[in-house]
Amino acid sequence: MPPEARRSMSESSVDRPSDLESGGVADAAVPVAPNRDDEKQPSPEEHARRPAGRTLRWTRVVKTVEVKDASAGLLRGSIAAPAAATEQADSPGPSVDSGEQQDEETGGKGKKHAKTILHGVSGSASPGEVLALMGPSGSGKTSILDVLSGRSAYDSGAITLDSELVTERLMKKLKKRVAYVKQSDLFFDHLTVRDQLTYTAFLRLPSAWPKARKVGEVERIIKTLRLGKCAETPIYMISGGEKKRVNIGSELLTDPSIILLDEPTSGLDSTSAVALMRILDSLAREGGKTIITSIHQPSSAVFFGFDKLMLLADGNVVYFGTPQGSLEHVKKLGLECPAGYNAADHHMDLLVQDSAIDEDSLESTSDDFNDNGAMADKSDTGLRQRKVVAGSTTKQRMISSWDADAVAKQIEEDDAEEHARVFGGESTSGGGSLRRRLSRRQSVVMSEKSFNTTWWTQYTTLVHRSMKNSRSAIFTKLNMVKAGAIGLMCGLLWFQMPYTEATVFDRSSYYFFTMTFWVFDAMFMAYMAFPLERAIIFKERSSGAYHLSAYFLAKTTSEAPARLALPAIYMCISYWMSGVNNNFGIFIASTVCSLLSVLAGESIGLFLGAAVLDMEKGMVIMTVSALGLMVVGGFFVRNIPSWILWLGYISPFKYSYNSSVQLVFDKPVPCDGSGLLAACEGGSTGAASTDEVLDFLGVEFSAGVNAALLLALFVVVRVAAFFALKSKKAEERM
Repeated sequence: MPPEARRSMSESSVDRPSDLESGGVADAAVPVAPNRDDEKQPSPEEHARRPAGRTLRWTRVVKTVEVKDASAGLLRGSIAAPAAATEQADSPGPSVDSGEQQDEETGGKGKKHAKTILHGVSGSASPGEVLALMGPSGSGKTSILDVLSGRSAYDSGAITLDSELVTERLMKKLKKRVAYVKQSDLFFDHLTVRDQLTYTAFLRLPSAWPKARKVGEVERIIKTLRLGKCAETPIYMISGGEKKRVNIGSELLTDPSIILLDEPTSGLDSTSAVALMRILDSLAREGGKTIITSIHQPSSAVFFGFDKLMLLADGNVVYFGTPQGSLEHVKKLGLECPAGYNAADHHMDLLVQDSAIDEDSLESTSDDFNDNGAMADKSDTGLRQRKVVAGSTTKQRMISSWDADAVAKQIEEDDAEEHARVFGGESTSGGGSLRRRLSRRQSVVMSEKSFNTTWWTQYTTLVHRSMKNSRSAIFTKLNMVKAGAIGLMCGLLWFQMPYTEATVFDRSSYYFFTMTFWVFDAMFMAYMAFPLERAIIFKERSSGAYHLSAYFLAKTTSEAPARLALPAIYMCISYWMSGVNNNFGIFIASTVCSLLSVLAGESIGLFLGAAVLDMEKGMVIMTVSALGLMVVGGFFVRNIPSWILWLGYISPFKYSYNSSVQLVFDKPVPCDGSGLLAACEGGSTGAASTDEVLDFLGVEFSAGVNAALLLALFVVVRVAAFFALKSKKAEERM
């Protein structure tokens, strides 16, 4: 094992630069990290009593994914293929990712091939420390966080918690106790900061806790994360740094032992980033939390504020130790960081390969290096050091120089020694098998319930939250104006129609327009609003916040009144202005049928939103489905081909149109000589019976049966949406 690797692994933290304490940015030299090897180790009794401390270790983690051949689309052939061949021919050395070389082995274009995104990654994180994962885009930072949080599977390797193997069954339980703050801050933006934290507390804290205690926890998080100034502000009005702290606070409410963060400083200025990292450092040291965070390219103050650093490139570990030790490591490789240069920028310059920069830098020869392979003293930065050395780039050189196997063995030895010290028994030296019995501490985790709250508590909390969201999203001034304006326009177009033969089509067209517009509105509003909500639901579900059934039933019962309010306003205006039927009972019954069709349309939108995760594809399917169901609704096409006749029986347009028309034509229609109805025979005397009018309009079933079918369509499709969402794989739900 390299001496620098063993030494850096024994150093668990570095002193903070004075600039970090004052909130500034350090770009100069940093004091050497002290060694803590002489610190007193906790006894087994102290170890067992320690509430928050959890040591997480992982060794030789390998993860592969299947990717589709990039030349499988419409542009394959003469454009894509030569470029790929040229790129392969011009490659300065063998590819690090062996999975990318399997393209030819798949046997043709358009087929999937395996790509390895994590290559034997090993590391550890201890209580009271902040471990940073750093590397260029695509280096595997998010992938290893997904694996450690239990959100993603891996092919081989081992993960241990407090020296005990984390099995697949345990990971399912444990992932709900691990706080995972993803890069995107997903919230219902109309909620205030206090609302967001309070709803999270009521969903995730134990039901046995009184309300006052849960509210007290919310106040503690607001104070800890310094959110007091924006506590009553809607989330869409707060800054990026405050939104990130709200995201972290939502996860801290359950007092997790391990906190994982995916690039928490993205989009923040340097001052906000330093302030956020100081909060994380305080949580680690004062709360005994184990914190692992990925970061792209931090400032010097943030970089040297970490206790440990793991550098990644193409899914490989190129360094694991202290930030200060990373400078010594690259110095031994002849890639020393120039004085006064940001160490994080220097590491990224060595690891990033960009075609816009590398073409010039790769033209340089090995004459710039001395006989020992070190850089000649030209005061160059890492940007100039990315050259070809013995047929390899600096990134490939850093990958090959790091002894990943020795590091993995050292971690396994430390794991075995801790297991023997804490739980007794013989130590397995040399990185022996990690598959041992579960400790009593982990057995407690296995015996815990999947959810801290009861189903009823989840349901009532989600109903309250959903009603507040609906009020903010649906009852807007624009929506109210839309409903009123369209109702007024339709009332003027169909103003006070006489009840005669000539207006039979006008009455039926009024209802078909009403059903078409409001069903389409419900379909597309539900579909367009669901992707963001779906992402939030997947995030909360992965943290074990609530049952999916509680969410779906809460959404159904809370949004129905809000969703039906706008069509009801429209009907109140347009119905009486148009004079469709002056019977108040008919007005109520036809309005109910219209609202049932709106609920059925909303269910269709939710189903497609849950079944098709790709929004572009879903929009195409939604458009085709909605128009197809409309044209078979019985108004536009009377003689529908027999092979597609079945489509009309799953159309909400058909049932709402049939039921409403039957209600309106409740008495014989006087003939007026227009010749529209065959029963009148072109005369202006007499009247056509209601059965003759309904037969002319092609109406099927009774009004009650059509209304019942609308209700059945609403329920069946809504249940189908529930199972479609539930069937999604874990990777898709993240």
